[in-house]
This record gives sequence, structure tokens and C-alpha cells, in this order.
Amino acid sequence: MKVKVKRNGVVIEIDEAEVLPTDELITEAHLSEQIDEDTQAVRRLLAENERQKQEAEDAKKVRASRVKMCEYLLDTALGASKLPNAAQSVVRKMFTGKVFEPTELEDAIEEQRKVLTEVLASQRISGPGRSTGAMFNSDDQLEAAVADLFGVERRAELAAVKPARLSGIRELYLMLTGDFELHGGYYGERISLATTADFAGLVKNALNKIVVNSFERMGTAGYDWWKKITLQEHFTNLNDITGTLVGTIGSLPLVAEQGEYTELAVGDSPETASFLKYGGYLPLTLEAIDRDETRKLRQYAVELGNAAMRNISEKVANIFTTNSAAGPVMADTGALFNSTAVTTAGGHANLLTTAIGTDYTAWNAIALAMYNQPMLVKNATGYYGTGKKLAVEPRYCLVPRALRAAAEALFIPRWSSAQQNVANVSATWGGLVDPVVVPEWTDATDYAAVCDPAIAPSIIVGERFGLVPEIYIAGRETDPAVFMNDEHRLKVRQFIALVVGDFRPLHKENVGG
Repeated sequence: MKVKVKRNGVVIEIDEAEVLPTDELITEAHLSEQIDEDTQAVRRLLAENERQKQEAEDAKKVRASRVKMCEYLLDTALGASKLPNAAQSVVRKMFTGKVFEPTELEDAIEEQRKVLTEVLASQRISGPGRSTGAMFNSDDQLEAAVADLFGVERRAELAAVKPARLSGIRELYLMLTGDFELHGGYYGERISLATTADFAGLVKNALNKIVVNSFERMGTAGYDWWKKITLQEHFTNLNDITGTLVGTIGSLPLVAEQGEYTELAVGDSPETASFLKYGGYLPLTLEAIDRDETRKLRQYAVELGNAAMRNISEKVANIFTTNSAAGPVMADTGALFNSTAVTTAGGHANLLTTAIGTDYTAWNAIALAMYNQPMLVKNATGYYGTGKKLAVEPRYCLVPRALRAAAEALFIPRWSSAQQNVANVSATWGGLVDPVVVPEWTDATDYAAVCDPAIAPSIIVGERFGLVPEIYIAGRETDPAVFMNDEHRLKVRQFIALVVGDFRPLHKENVGG
């Protein structure tokens, strides 16, 4: 009879007569117990393997979230660093796609600043003077002197010019007009300076530079928020602009063999806007010239630049607050923001009344509504709301100043907080939405969401002669204002058109009712 024994740790089958005293007899019960033990061991191994896989997957998600947050920090830090593009590229290459500590990034930026400082310092060191061969005429000297008088940057070609410094606007006026009695005329026989430049032209050019500088500074202060959420386009005439939204073809219908092709249902939704002219003038009187009020003239130009930037900011902000905060009425007969179903003519389903809150409940509802917005097929019965999903998430959260802290708490990662659950925050909206303060909004509770205009454009800012207005000066001796009013007039003009081409990338929360 054959039996199974374990000999020297190995299970073998032998005749019963060959069993040794040291052999361990293997019975059926013994085998069953061994099988159960092995089965349990296998299950434990499988469970451990699954746990390790899950941990690896969780770790991968957390790392991806940290990389996203690091990318946001990198963009923010470089934008605020004021480093030139070349230096920013060096830092970006060091940290893109990596997980890093904020201090590492700060050290790298500071290192680039030191390098630039050393380079600029070495360029300021000069040896014995030598001729550069540059030749400048009286017009160049005068242009450089006027730029210095108004504190604006010279043209690059005039960087090496060393003109005599002007004492003020009075000296410049008398030098170029010979009008010592302040009659408002031009007296060429009294002018000793050989130049083709004229007073009005030189002052206009300098003041235009001040306007540009103040326009940009006002934007840096927060008034250029609208650039993030709009498309800015240049137009070559003052015809009405059209923000036509063409319908999408969701899918192509099946055509049977020798079957007839059917017409595809595609329409459009044209939104139009007219160019509006904004401007005015400021007087530069002969009395102000005689009092040498150069500083006041410079401040005039600053105010014109500031006003131009605030003007665009106000017009874009009003899109969200006009018509009792429902926005302008669109071509489909519906207000820009309404809660009517999109399957109804004029229904936009982009208006709610939920406060921003301290978690993502309200924002998730906004994002879901925006994501599910159906693309346009055509504005006709049977087609309203039948397009495929827009499938785009909101990129910007527009808030009044009163809600800035609440928005930043939701969307800007806080590196200094040791208690922050990085995975939970970044996996939802932290670092993925840009809070934007709208200076003109006064309601302390209402806010809005906007998609990235590069992906889903909505608001178009059209300009005819540039976003920055240009100054014109009426100041020749033949100008009526010079004779009648003893003043040179500084006129500023700006042509702007605003059109909302599509409601789908916009969402409003009118919390106050």
C-alpha cells in the first residue's frame, strides 16, 4: 500500500513497509489543512498586492496634484518677479514638471536677479572716453530734451544724446514760437534755434508716451482684469462689429447605399455692437505756459491714460450688472443671464443665486451647469438646447473686492498652511481657477464665472485706433482756440465696441436676489 510521507522537508510517496521512524506521515486531513493554509496565504498576498497598487495609484494622484500646484506657483512667481523673459525661461526650465518647495523657487529667482545685477554693473563700467561716431542734429537734441522734461523714455536712437536741460514748458514754448508777448502766434524771425520741430508736435509725442505709461500702470493696479476674460480685436473701419456664433454639427447622419443626402441643420446667432467714441479735451492756456506749469501738464496726460483704462474696465463690468444684473438682451430675445431652460427660446440656464461659500458646493454647481451647456445648432423650434455639450470648465471667478478673500481662500493654494490637505484641495479647484477682482462692482455678494476666452470666447473688445487713446493738440497760430481763448487744446479720443458673442462661457450668481 502506498502512503505519503514528508522526509527531509520533501513530500514523497512510498510503500507502507518503507516508512522510517523519522518520516512524517501525510494524511488527507493533513493535506486539507495544508491546502487551506496555502489558500489563505495566497489570499493575503493578493490583498497586499491590491493594497500596494491602490497606494501607488493614490501616491500618483497626489504627486500629479502637487505638480499642478507647483506649476501655478511657478507662473505666479515668475509673473511677479519682473525678470526679463530670458531669465524667466531659465527658471521655468529648472522647475517645469517638477515638485519643489517655494523656498527653492525663491532662491532661483533671487539668483537670476543677482546675475542680472552683475551684468548691468559690468556694463556701466567704462574705460577712457572715445568717439562712437554717432551724429545728432538740433532736432534730436530738442526731442531728447523734451523727453527728459516730461520724464518719459527716449527713443533708443537718442539714448546717447546729452542735451541742455529745459527749465520748463515756458522755455520750450518761447524757444519754438518766438511768442514772447504771449499773443498765441508764431514769430519765426525771433527764433534762433534751427529746427523743423514744432511746439505742439513735440508736446503731443511726449504726452502720448505718458498716456501709454499711465494706461499700463492703471492696468497693473487691477483695472486690466478684463483682458483675461475677453478677446481684443483690431478693426480697420467703424462699421458695426458682429459676434456671429455659428451652429455646430453634432454628428453626421447615416446615408444608405444610393440613399439621399439630407440637409444639415446649422444656423447662427448674430450679436452686433456699434463703435462708441469717447474723449474730451483739456486746455493748456497761455497763462499756464507763462506760469511754467509743466508738472500740471504731465499730470493731465496721466489722468487721460488712467481714465481710458478705467473706461474699458467700466464698460466690460457693466455687461454683468446692467438690466438689474441680468445683462444685456441678446439676439435670441433672452437676457444674457437667466435661469430659463436652454430648450426654450432665449433660455440660457446660466443664472443662480447661491453664495460663494467656504467650500466648493456652489462652484461645482456652476461648473456643472457650464460644462453641460449645449452648443448652438440653430435658433429654431426643435433645435433649442439639442447641441452636444460645451464640455468646458470655468477658468476665472469674477468677484467684487468684498469677496476677494473668500475667492482666494477657495482657489489659491496656501503653501504656508501645514493643515491643508493638498490632495483634496488641488484635486478639485485649488490652483485651477483665477480669482479676478472687478473694481467697479459694488454688490458685496454677487459674482460670476468665465471660461478661458482662448477656448470658449464670449466677450469681444473691439478697437479702431488702439486700446490706448491718442492725444491730439490743437495749438498752431491758425487754430481758433489759440486766438479766441488763448489756449492749446489737448484732445483725447478712443473708439471702443463691446459685443457678447455667446452666453455659454459665462455664468452669474445674483445672490442678493
